[in-house]
Amino acid sequence: MTELRRVVIVGGGIAGWTVATSLRAGGYDGEIVLVEREPACYDRPPLSKTALIDDAPLDALAFADPVATAGLRLDVRCGRSAVRLDAPQRAVVLDDGTRLAADAVVLSTGGRAREGAFPGAQLPGVLTLRTYADVVAARALRGRTIAVVGGGLIGAEAAAAFRLAGSPVVLIDPNAVPGSRVFGPTLAAHLHGMHVANGVDVRTDTVAAVTEDRGRLRVALTHGAPVTVDGVLVGTGIRLDTALAADGGVEVSDGIVVDADGRTSVPGIFAAGDVTRRRMPVGLAASRGHWDAARQDGLAVAAAILGCPAEPAGADWFWSDRYGHHVEVVGDMSASGAEIVRPGQHPTVFRIDGGMLRAAASVDDPMSVRAARRLIERGVAVEADLLADPAVPLRSLLQKKTASAVSPS
Repeated sequence: MTELRRVVIVGGGIAGWTVATSLRAGGYDGEIVLVEREPACYDRPPLSKTALIDDAPLDALAFADPVATAGLRLDVRCGRSAVRLDAPQRAVVLDDGTRLAADAVVLSTGGRAREGAFPGAQLPGVLTLRTYADVVAARALRGRTIAVVGGGLIGAEAAAAFRLAGSPVVLIDPNAVPGSRVFGPTLAAHLHGMHVANGVDVRTDTVAAVTEDRGRLRVALTHGAPVTVDGVLVGTGIRLDTALAADGGVEVSDGIVVDADGRTSVPGIFAAGDVTRRRMPVGLAASRGHWDAARQDGLAVAAAILGCPAEPAGADWFWSDRYGHHVEVVGDMSASGAEIVRPGQHPTVFRIDGGMLRAAASVDDPMSVRAARRLIERGVAVEADLLADPAVPLRSLLQKKTASAVSPS
């Protein structure tokens, strides 16, 4: 292992935190400085789910308490921002003027919430949801009428959370079935239907403008009738925070360009998490934007810094929660091939191509997704009729393959 003296990590989300803890787990004994602009290094997925409902304090979302952090010997500088990257010198300058030179710098700067692209988006009461401070502001709307703009993962989860908290909710999205790319058309339609079943006023439309209306907000729609609400939550994705990298001369193309190990175009500068785009044999992969993908990035970067081979990342996996139901997806539901539907109270859907399983998604059935992940990662051939049959456990397909692999010839 190459002797290092200091590693500086910019960004304390799951990617940056994983880099730090994995370096320690891998035996790195040098200084680790983690710079995080938020008041703590904490987990983000609960922000659009339980944190909107249960009044969880920030320290309940933190990755570690001060004692555990000290035990890891991490120099965590919360409430500080990196304002300049001197990439050739492998140094980061903070907003208080501190210059941190390092043997390796890791950029895990993530993104910032995309604000509404309509007149009135800056009005008080028009909110976004990306940080714990955003959650605190949004909690004031519980029990009051709210318009949620965007029916993707964040918008759908927030709409469900507010509805469970007793708020009348208007959900506005231009797509009749949001989420088809990530869930497949069948499951996306099923999930979107949960909104209506739970009393959400769903509008297939776009916001034309938001104006003040006698202490409330009037949301004008492009096609339909306007709605008057107490608040608006914009959940239309994020803008990747590439400014530090770009200003420092690191290659950026709608994200920080990295290889499979998180190396950027500048030696000694790494990047991990939502902010990255991986260089592929042809072109660049899109930012994956999920918790587990960011964690896997952190593991790969730590291994690269340590000079060790990274563990195989496996198939992409993510989850979502809404209306008391747990949704899991493994693989790429937008991949080429055919969609196979296994009927049930909640359908389980698969994506197959050339007899190989490429993706699976389910509601309240994590064991099927776990089995599907193994089928994908082991390259097990599958038959469409068996996937579609609710009487056939997915694990049996894996067991058949395993049995045949070990049986004598």
